[in-house]
Amino acid sequence: MGKILFFFSLIFFFGFNLFSFEQIGVASWYGPNFHGRKTANGEVFNTYELTAAHKTLPFGSIVKVISLETNEETVVRINDRGPFKKDRIIDLSMAAAEQLGLMKTGTMNVKIVLLEVGKNHYRKPRKVEEKYNIQVASFSNEELANNLLNKLKEKNINVSIKEVNLLKTYYRVVIEGITYAKLQEYRLKLNIEGINNYMVKKIM
Repeated sequence: MGKILFFFSLIFFFGFNLFSFEQIGVASWYGPNFHGRKTANGEVFNTYELTAAHKTLPFGSIVKVISLETNEETVVRINDRGPFKKDRIIDLSMAAAEQLGLMKTGTMNVKIVLLEVGKNHYRKPRKVEEKYNIQVASFSNEELANNLLNKLKEKNINVSIKEVNLLKTYYRVVIEGITYAKLQEYRLKLNIEGINNYMVKKIM
């Protein structure tokens, strides 16, 4: 009898580790008004990172969120509590919401699958983070390329010029080797500067 009670005590205490956890419901997203504020686990919220708020999962848990409407998916780390509306099960950062196509609709039916249980402290996914390049613009005139380079550097956008020789020489203003979170940050900054015809390429 004692062994049975001990076994059930272990299940109660380590329940998330011993059993898979899946949940289906409505996801929403939060971002601009909370960016830079502290989350429930004490870290600073960055809407450009792949994080989320959940009502009960331990902080640091890694979950896959699958859209039941677009079939897109993302992997996020739980670092906050919420959402606080009855019909919702998870609140996503802007970066995660964009991967699911959630930003247009505001809410979406999703399935949550627990990949790794957290230990209630800061923990990033072990998955290798993808890197991206942005080609901001391409010029045949080097002076025009340098003018744009200097303008963007004043806005703390880390750009460089790449010289490419095809039938003629082109000067490409590029941002290279950035994370998905940085990609979202730079896209926002470029849009503010009125630049929206840039090209994004995943490099790994």
